[in-house]
Amino acid sequence: MIDKLRSLYNSKSAEAPKLLHVFVDQVFMSVSTLLTTIVLARTYEKIVYADLVLLFSLALFILGLQSSAISKPYAINLNDYKGGQRFSFFHFTISLKLLFTLLVILVFPILYKILFNEWDVSRLFHYLFFIIAYTLYFFVRETLLSERKTKENLWYGVFCSSGLITLLGLIYFNRYTSLEFYLRYASIIYFGISCVYLIKNISQLRVYRKRYFSYLRANWKVGRWLVGSNMLFHLSSNIYPWLLLYLTTKSDIAIFGVLMSVGNVVNPVLTAVNSYLLPVFVRRNQFYEKVHRLVNNWAIFFIIMAVVLVGVGYFFGQELIIVLFGDKYAELGLLVLYPFVVQAIKVVFQPFKIALEAIKRTDINFWVLIPRSIIALVVGYFLVKNYGLLGVFYTMIAENLVYQLLHFTFYQIVIRKKSVTA
Repeated sequence: MIDKLRSLYNSKSAEAPKLLHVFVDQVFMSVSTLLTTIVLARTYEKIVYADLVLLFSLALFILGLQSSAISKPYAINLNDYKGGQRFSFFHFTISLKLLFTLLVILVFPILYKILFNEWDVSRLFHYLFFIIAYTLYFFVRETLLSERKTKENLWYGVFCSSGLITLLGLIYFNRYTSLEFYLRYASIIYFGISCVYLIKNISQLRVYRKRYFSYLRANWKVGRWLVGSNMLFHLSSNIYPWLLLYLTTKSDIAIFGVLMSVGNVVNPVLTAVNSYLLPVFVRRNQFYEKVHRLVNNWAIFFIIMAVVLVGVGYFFGQELIIVLFGDKYAELGLLVLYPFVVQAIKVVFQPFKIALEAIKRTDINFWVLIPRSIIALVVGYFLVKNYGLLGVFYTMIAENLVYQLLHFTFYQIVIRKKSVTA
């Protein structure tokens, strides 16, 4: 492992600068994400901040659909195409994203009415504009990382994070308490930066309709499991703010949002490392023993990350909450540790999940998510009803353990045994 790390960070290594670009980019994203939670949680009343937490859960759900139907199939299948076909596949992916955005515009007003039980045209417009801009920006990011254009992705990330941090500074120092103000200008930042990428590439955009059906079949082969998995994943992970909305109070939603934002501060780094590692694993997916070796090499990194997370939560969790979010989120007790535990469970098992995706066994994630979703929905309902916010974290720990251990079991069956016998 030590030799592997030395080789990776050696100045002559082609991977070193790419990995550096990814980590620097994620530092900026982690800072802007955390500052968003800090500034808005401090500035807004709990009821207003709860609405933002609900909107973020919807945006993440739609982003997950987009990623599973478009971005991840692009990353997984891109290695199968060379030359002109690779170029054509990129055009197809852009067209698919435009179609997806149109569907969001048509469907979201109905979702808004059902979920929020109101019809505020101004708020609907701001919510929809934010979701379109947010998902478009992350589509650009995932596309660049799939093509391993890490330096270009870094520059987009730096400009986006700088714009968001400037916006948050204006909100904090001028005490702008309107949620629409944040949504309007954050959307403009996301959308504007995404348009720069599209303008640079749209001039070369051509339609290759004859190849679209073959690309659709290739995407569907892996994407159908990813889309199904995404539905189940968000049922299990984003159901909690809505359970709290219908079973407790909006104040609990605000507290939940604050706790998860602190526990999830490592999420941007984890997402970027996953996006970086997936193409690395894919290039070796014909040789299971090489995939198994990669898992072993990276497992130590993820274990160390998990241990650090739990340590930070145990020793500094409550102090972090008070320092970052103020006294209105004080005296939460042991509750502050649970988000760190949930995240640590997720972190430890990442290499096994990436390996299964790399060999195109996305069907496994779908089947594993079924028991996880059942636990989240059924057990979560009763635990939240009886224990409130504490019941949320009891459920999250249980469903995450079941989910990750099942992934590990399938990895042992599918990859490790074949790598030993190869």
